[in-house]
Amino acid sequence: MRILAIFTCFNRKELTRRGMETLAANDAVTFDYVILDDNSSDGTREMLKELRDAGTYQIDLIEGDGSNFWNGGMHKAIEHVKKHHRDYDYYMLMNDDTKFFPGIFDEMAGALKSDEVTVGAICGERGELSYGGIKYTKGIKYKKLGPDAPDVNCDTFNANCAVIPKEIFLQVGIDPYYQHSIGDFDYGLQIARLGYAIHIYPKYVGECNDNTLQKTWQDESLPRLERIRLKESRKGLPFRDWFHFLHKNFGLGTAIVRSITPYVRIILGTKTRYSGA
Repeated sequence: MRILAIFTCFNRKELTRRGMETLAANDAVTFDYVILDDNSSDGTREMLKELRDAGTYQIDLIEGDGSNFWNGGMHKAIEHVKKHHRDYDYYMLMNDDTKFFPGIFDEMAGALKSDEVTVGAICGERGELSYGGIKYTKGIKYKKLGPDAPDVNCDTFNANCAVIPKEIFLQVGIDPYYQHSIGDFDYGLQIARLGYAIHIYPKYVGECNDNTLQKTWQDESLPRLERIRLKESRKGLPFRDWFHFLHKNFGLGTAIVRSITPYVRIILGTKTRYSGA
């Protein structure tokens, strides 16, 4: 089985190399790649070209100009795949900083279905869930689900590892409106609205620590004005992105109310835990 893996990368050369090497540790499953490198300055792009030219991996490399970030890069990569790489049965959205477990996709291959998404949950170095499926429990509140919930039909997912069959992949895309994050949650919600199931594979597929909240807009030790500045930065949760996500997926009323909630929580000093969305 050949799966086309899609990711965007920027300035983490050794992690990118490691992620691809760990995917190569499968016998029955081979990975080809469409990669958008967003103008890395650490030699990532040159390394990918060397691997491609040496025939180590089948790589279609898209050269970004540094303005794409995660969401823009994935949007461009996925649209490129739809035009030029329509001959795969399965496509995988992934993050290049994941260390995948040897042989895990050989095991997963037999569980893949042509009419549902299979999410590979990721654990941190201590074995705790870091990325996986997402189930909304009340309004915009949600739970992150791991391999202990394989029978739950998720509402969306973190795109650290999501295997998507061709039938579904060709119908959806990353919304280019978002500047950096939220696009994976939106993407999965599109799939769910089409009526397709999203299930979690019953084993962790790799290791990657969850992003730290330190020095981000959710860091409660920072001054309030600094937190608001960070929130509105491209890597934060800008108002326009958050309002668009809420309006699109939960309605105008929810967008009006919930788009101002983060500012209220910052001002009051209460907890602001937003992961992905």
